[in-house]
Amino acid sequence: MEEPATVAALLRPLLGRRLLAVTEARSCPDGGPLAGIEGLVHFWLHFEGSPPVMAHGCGERLDLEFEAPYPSYDMQEYGSTVVGPVDPADLLGSVIGQHLVDVGLLQGYVEWPAVGGVLLRFEGSDLVIASLADEWFLTREPIPERVQPYLRFKGWLSGADTAVGSQ
Repeated sequence: MEEPATVAALLRPLLGRRLLAVTEARSCPDGGPLAGIEGLVHFWLHFEGSPPVMAHGCGERLDLEFEAPYPSYDMQEYGSTVVGPVDPADLLGSVIGQHLVDVGLLQGYVEWPAVGGVLLRFEGSDLVIASLADEWFLTREPIPERVQPYLRFKGWLSGADTAVGSQ
């Protein structure tokens, strides 16, 4: 279980660093990759001066760790998983080149202290990354009303006391 202290210790040193790239692992069941978040398996955030941070969704929990991207692999009759750079037009690609200003921790549907997601505040935009029911949830801040019962803002790593758009 990813506890807040573990996530904070991993992400706090990244504050102020620029996001250089995002690598994604995408499911390709029949030829081409599945579009959108439906095909997203894992992704890695590459910040300047740091090893890549791998994001793994597991039920209602977001697991983060320093780990290099794995290679693409074949799953025989089930297709393949292709690992490569994110499309710059995708939500994850839209924050490449920006500095990470702050990180907000989000409680998922499971009992706290498991971290269900993070609110990444970049220079030009905010990005919510969470795992809900074994599915990725990615959106720009604020957290949509329909998922607020499942994602609750717990606090910023910087110690700021409010979240834009949070209840």
